[in-house]
Amino acid sequence: MRWKLYQKLLASLVVFLIAIVSGAYGNDRKLKLVVFPFKNNWDSKCSIQGIEDIMRSELIRSGYCTVAEQERTYEFMKEAVLYNFIKIDDVNVETALSKANIVDLFAKVDLKVTIRSAERLKADFAIKGTLNHFGDKFRTDIEVFNVRAKETLCALVGECESKEKIPEMIEQLSEQIVNVCRGANVQKEIDHIQSGYQQGSLTYEETSDKLKSLCSDIPGSLPVHCALFSHYLRHQKMRDSLIEEGEEIINLFNPDNDEDIRYVSFSGIDPFHELANVYSAMGRLDNAIEVYNRAIKIYPMNHIKYYKQLGALYKLEGKSELAINAFKQILSSNPADCETRLNLASVYEAKGDISSAIEQYQYCLKYTKDRKESSDVKEIIIRLQSKRGMKEK
Repeated sequence: MRWKLYQKLLASLVVFLIAIVSGAYGNDRKLKLVVFPFKNNWDSKCSIQGIEDIMRSELIRSGYCTVAEQERTYEFMKEAVLYNFIKIDDVNVETALSKANIVDLFAKVDLKVTIRSAERLKADFAIKGTLNHFGDKFRTDIEVFNVRAKETLCALVGECESKEKIPEMIEQLSEQIVNVCRGANVQKEIDHIQSGYQQGSLTYEETSDKLKSLCSDIPGSLPVHCALFSHYLRHQKMRDSLIEEGEEIINLFNPDNDEDIRYVSFSGIDPFHELANVYSAMGRLDNAIEVYNRAIKIYPMNHIKYYKQLGALYKLEGKSELAINAFKQILSSNPADCETRLNLASVYEAKGDISSAIEQYQYCLKYTKDRKESSDVKEIIIRLQSKRGMKEK
């Protein structure tokens, strides 16, 4: 009896530990997709079987996801159709409708019904499609749904010119579906990798390799490149890789995409500013200036900071007019920025425009923070007025 009790306790402990590990590393589980049977608009003389089977097989073969069982999927789809469309008393409509009728009716249900059916199958993403035949051409239209977000992710189209090439078309569409789902799920994968590094289960090199692998799997993903940039930012030895990722972020960033702006804004770092800082530290001031000028055009959140840095860099390079223009951009939106006025005044003074320098220092007197700062500015004004007086003589 004691031995059996011990075995039960041990089994409970194992289950408990598995539950903890699963909770901590839940992102390791594969995504689950549901492929609803496709509506067939092909010529009845050109009936082709097994399209969904090919897609299921390809999705599973990708190694990235599991697929809901076909018969179970159909049962939930049939229930949705019977509930939403059929309301005839004392008639056994379930036996009256063929599978093709059920599929055709399900193609007409709205997004909410599709999502609800996918939720019942515990799927992360759902796929609905239509098969079409126009003359010699075959076409497949597919919608991909994010079940958790309750939204349509995208529409995909595949075409081929012969019946024999249909499996190849379905394979290509399956690959696109996996890429779309990975793109929608990318932040979870990033979080999981970064969590592994923070908890010590991944080394710095392993984390780098996993993020780079993710980058290869999902090319052109801004979140992955931002994650790599942030990862490299903590290590001086990775400066070349940091620059490469920073330049890639600038090239990928789309100012017309609210998601890109939102992502960078809430990422905790400003990759444009950090990249320019690295260039500045390396003495590559022209590169830093180029980064700030490009960032001003595409990222509206930190223009004041960018113009301040630009003014300082132009000043270091002796490009007075460009420095003046940069500082004036700041003052046009914030006239009370005393630090910028002092910088602008110093540029005027350095180029010999004493009157403009005095004018800016006098403006500064309105915005100085304390008596000492005010006293220092007054002394500069007196010195410049004296200098101007000597020149006029």
